[in-house]
Amino acid sequence: MIREAESRFITRSVQSSRSCSVIGLSNMGKSSLLRELCSAAVRQELLQNKADDYLFVYVDCNLMASRTEQALHEATLRNVISTLRRAGVHDQLLKNLMALHQEVVQPGTPIRSPLAFDSAVRLVCEESERMLVLLFDEFDEPFEKLDGRVFLNLRAMKDAHAGALNFVTATEKPLHQIRSDNDSNEFAELFSTREVWLGFVNRDDAREIAAEAAEGAPIEKAAVNFIISAAGGHAGLIKAVTETWLRIAAGIAEDAREDAERMVMQALDSESNVRSECVRIWMQLQREQQDALVDLIAGRSADRESLDLLRTMRLTNAGDASDGGDGGNEVLIGSVWRGFVRRQGLTRPGVLPGVHVDVDSGDVHVDGHTIEPLTELEYKLLLLLYGKLNKIVDKYAIVTNVWGANYIDNIDDARIEKLVSRLRSKLEPNILEPRYLLTLRGRGYKLVGKGSAA
Repeated sequence: MIREAESRFITRSVQSSRSCSVIGLSNMGKSSLLRELCSAAVRQELLQNKADDYLFVYVDCNLMASRTEQALHEATLRNVISTLRRAGVHDQLLKNLMALHQEVVQPGTPIRSPLAFDSAVRLVCEESERMLVLLFDEFDEPFEKLDGRVFLNLRAMKDAHAGALNFVTATEKPLHQIRSDNDSNEFAELFSTREVWLGFVNRDDAREIAAEAAEGAPIEKAAVNFIISAAGGHAGLIKAVTETWLRIAAGIAEDAREDAERMVMQALDSESNVRSECVRIWMQLQREQQDALVDLIAGRSADRESLDLLRTMRLTNAGDASDGGDGGNEVLIGSVWRGFVRRQGLTRPGVLPGVHVDVDSGDVHVDGHTIEPLTELEYKLLLLLYGKLNKIVDKYAIVTNVWGANYIDNIDDARIEKLVSRLRSKLEPNILEPRYLLTLRGRGYKLVGKGSAA
C-alpha cells in the first residue's frame, strides 16, 4: 500500500471521532490517497474487523455543478447514495435519501435545500449504523468561495453527531491559510491538530510506484534503484523516468548499464513531462521556500524558517537535501529535481553572466539579456545541453534527444552541426569567438555556465 503511514493517520483519526486534513501541493497524490480509503480492500487492511463500521464517501469538489452551497450539498448527497448502493443498501433508508436528494436539487423554497441536506445527514448518522466519513477532495476553492455559514452548519452537524459523522479534507494549503473569518474558523478548528502533509514518498513507496509504472514489464533491481535515484520520491517523476528507462534501456546488457543510464539521463533533460512536473512543484512554492531550496542544493546556509516549512511539507529532509536514511520516514530527493532547482538558482536576479533558461516561461537569457525565441529543435538542443551544464554531450545523445531514437541512421554530422550553428548564433555575442556553446572535436559539444574561450 502506497502512503500507508498517511492512510493509518487518517483511519486512526476517524476511529477516534476526530476530523483531519490532508495537505499537499497539487499532483502529490491527495486524490489517490482518498480514493484508496474508499476501497473495501484497503479499509479491511487498515480497520480489519471494524471496516464495516464506517461509510467512507469520496466527494470530488471539482465536479460540483457550481460554486454554491446547493451544489456542495447535491454532490455530497449524490455520492452518499452511490456509496450506499455499491455497499448493497437498497432499503427504505436509500429511498428516503433519494427523495431528500431531489429536494436538494429542486427545492420548493430556497430554505428547503439546506434543510433537506441536514435531514439526509441525520438519517445516515442515525439509521445506517455506521460512522459517515465525508472525504472532501479538491476542497480549496469551495472553502475559499462559499459563504461562511455553509461551514458553520457543517461544524454544527459534527457537534450534533459527534460519534457518527466525520470530515476529511484535502487541500493545497492548511484551511486557516485559505480563509479566516468567524464562521469558517469554527469549521477549521476541527482540523487544527490533525493535519498530515503529502510530499515526496519514501523509498518503499517509490519502488511500488515504479513497479506500477512498468505495467508488468520486467525491470531489474538495479534499474529500479537508478530510477529512484533520478526521480526521488515524486510520483510523476518516477513514472516519467520509468517510462523513459523502458523505452531506451529495457533489456540492456549489464556491461552496457552505465551507458544506458547516461542515455536515459540525457533523454530526461528534454522530456516535456519531466519539465512540467518540476515546474508545477516550483510554481506552488513561495519565493522564500524557493530561495531556501536553491541555497540548500548549492550547499549554502538556508533560511531556517523556510527549511522547517519545507520539512513539514515533506519536500526535504531534516539535515539536507540528500536521500535521507534507511528509515521509513525518509524523503527522497532525486537528481532530476536537484538539477532543476540548481538551474533555477542560476536564473535569479544578480547572478553572474552566462546562459540561463527560464523553464517556466521558456525564455533564454544571455548575460542578463533575453535572446530571440528559439525554434523547437533549437530549444530541445539547448535543454539537453543545459541539463548537462559543463559536461560533454555527444552526437548520439543529440540525435536521440532532439530528433528521436528512430532518426539515428538518418541524421548526419552536417545536420547536427547546422543546428548547433543556428543555436550558437542566437546565444553568442560573437559567433566567431564562442564563449558558451563550445565544440570539442571528435567528442561532442558542451554548454558552459560562464563565458570561456573556445
